[in-house]
Amino acid sequence: MLQAGVLIVGGMALLWRVLDAVGGLGALLASIPPAKAHLFQPATHPVYPWTGVFFGLPFTSVWYWCTDQSIVQRTLAARSLKHARRGAIAAGFLKLLPPLMMVRQILPQI
Repeated sequence: MLQAGVLIVGGMALLWRVLDAVGGLGALLASIPPAKAHLFQPATHPVYPWTGVFFGLPFTSVWYWCTDQSIVQRTLAARSLKHARRGAIAAGFLKLLPPLMMVRQILPQI
């Protein structure tokens, strides 16, 4: 829990510094071309079609969370099955954020 808290607080501090450096969220969003500011691109998009985002990310995320050694070890070290399930579910919800941030960062560069 301590590590998660440090990572979340550090991520928020970094986000605040970056938004301050670019002039705020409005300036950041204004600098992104409208055609590249969408998570779901057309199916004909050469790099990020919506089909890959919709069908590819869930499968790779399930593979990662079910096979990653440290996550499996933490789940096996839980006090009970209930704690193991809650920890995996909480981590899974946090894992949903990086794809959204990565797509938002990569698309303006294409």
